[in-house]
Amino acid sequence: MSLEDEILYSQGALSARDYLRRTQMNMKVQRQFNPQTLRLEYQIRVKDKALEYQAGFLDAIGAFMLTSLDGVTVDLYRWEVLHVLARANKQK
Repeated sequence: MSLEDEILYSQGALSARDYLRRTQMNMKVQRQFNPQTLRLEYQIRVKDKALEYQAGFLDAIGAFMLTSLDGVTVDLYRWEVLHVLARANKQK
């Protein structure tokens, strides 16, 4: 992967973390869940970006889901998503 591709991938992953932070804050404030938020985020902000950006976004969402399903509470304000994804990519 070229440097530019890695940067786009990282930007997508960080964008996903920002999306998760916004969603978590909305859940605390509004006390209700809207299942369409991820689909809308992807269609409005991610779909037209480069494939590497999209891959980073979806990989970060997947890493968050897998970590949460394992029973680990993820603090999105301390979560180093890029380190998590780098470790996962090294294991492949």
